[in-house]
Amino acid sequence: MDKKAIAAVLREMGTLLELKGENPFKSRAYHTGARIWEQMEGEAEELITSGALRQAQGIGAALSEKIETLHRTGRLEAYDTLRASIPPGLLLMMEIESLGAKKVKLLYERLGVASIEELEAACQAGHVAALPGFGAKSVARILTGLRNRKAYAKRRLAWKAAPIAEAVLQELQAAADVEAAAVAGSLRRGLETIGDVDLVAASATPESVVEAFIGLKGITAVTARGTTKASVHLEDGLQVDLRVVMPEVFSAALHHFTGSKAHNVQLRRRAREQGWRLSEWGFAPLGKEDEEVSMDATTSMAAELPASEAALFERLGLSFIPPELREGMGEIEAAEAGTLPRLIEPSDIRGVFHVHTKA
Repeated sequence: MDKKAIAAVLREMGTLLELKGENPFKSRAYHTGARIWEQMEGEAEELITSGALRQAQGIGAALSEKIETLHRTGRLEAYDTLRASIPPGLLLMMEIESLGAKKVKLLYERLGVASIEELEAACQAGHVAALPGFGAKSVARILTGLRNRKAYAKRRLAWKAAPIAEAVLQELQAAADVEAAAVAGSLRRGLETIGDVDLVAASATPESVVEAFIGLKGITAVTARGTTKASVHLEDGLQVDLRVVMPEVFSAALHHFTGSKAHNVQLRRRAREQGWRLSEWGFAPLGKEDEEVSMDATTSMAAELPASEAALFERLGLSFIPPELREGMGEIEAAEAGTLPRLIEPSDIRGVFHVHTKA
């Protein structure tokens, strides 16, 4: 199990303990451990084998053992037992805006509500408004959250999302302190459908860019907000995620957040074979005994900061790989051999076939 998946399990265990009404310090330890583990530099295997996990402050011996077990086997008996003790619908209910563990627990214990469908029915029947700590305003927020959840769950055709993303991008590029900005993720890779829009921006003052971003027109909800990143929902339910980096690492970050995951993993492996660590912060030399040099958003220890994505590929002995080919399906080998295909451009299109059939 990889690093991100392990962190997700730890967070879910913390949430499940909250739903069971366990000691809040215990559930908080899982959430804190998940955050620290996810922020540690390096992949799961190297963090475990190098001993860095066991030395990390905020992650105790018991939690370290669970992380190691998840990475090694992909399973954790304590997690399976805990999950089986809670109706799965309760976790889904916590995705609704304004519903935390305490309120979901109350809904389950007092009304027997154990699913999204039962929650909607209970709200419409007036049962939820009668509970202590809820009321008419709370029910209105829950119903709005249920409607939004249905809208946000839909995948979008890329050609429909593209002009919306472009409009947001142009506004972001015009904001003060933004030195560069671009669309990343599956939309940049040209996938047929997308779940959300990813944007990467470069600025020496990321907090001001985040503030400008969440204030753009057409935004109906801010679902996450930090000093270097934010997530918002637009009027039609489309989610847009922003990551702000320092200008000198923009090219490396744009490549990283464009993905895909399979492509990034293969490229990082190639970098390691050449004695480098590649991340969203650029290149850093591998240290003694193959230990990686740490890099972060504020203090880059990179030995090389690629000025462009083309320079990044060139550093690894590859020709430029267009975003549309970055799916981990042989494009790196083709870039090394100089056999990447030429992509179709709009100028190649001479006409459109329009065919009818009785089939």
